[in-house]
Amino acid sequence: MAIRIEEQKPEIPVEIGKLKFTFKVTDEAVLNFRKESLRLKEELEKIQAAEDDETNVEKVRELLRQGFDAFLGEGAFEKIYEMSPSVMVISRYFTQLVLGISDEIERMGADKALEKRAKKYLQR
Repeated sequence: MAIRIEEQKPEIPVEIGKLKFTFKVTDEAVLNFRKESLRLKEELEKIQAAEDDETNVEKVRELLRQGFDAFLGEGAFEKIYEMSPSVMVISRYFTQLVLGISDEIERMGADKALEKRAKKYLQR
C-alpha cells in the first residue's frame, strides 16, 4: 500500500483589481517578507512623522516600489501604479497585502515551522 501525499504549491495567490500575482512561500521568501515589511513600516513611519513636502510623495512611492517588487516580483509596482496612479491608494493596497500575506503565512504554519527550525539550529 502506497502512502500518497498531495503536493502543496508553496505560494499565495494575490489579486489587486484585475492584476494577478503570487507570493512564493519559500523559507527565504518568508524570512525576507518579515524583515522587509518591518523595515518598510519603520521607513514609512519616519516619513509620516516628518513635515509634509513634495519629496515625501516620491520617498513613499520608492518604498512602495521596493515592497511590491520584493513581495510580488520585479515590475509589480509599475503594473499596480499604472492601474491606480495614487500613492495614497497604493499605500492602502500595500497595507492589505502585508496583512493578508501575514495571515496566510500564519494559517499555513510557515512561521511556526521556521521558528522551530531556527531554535533547533541555534541550540547547536
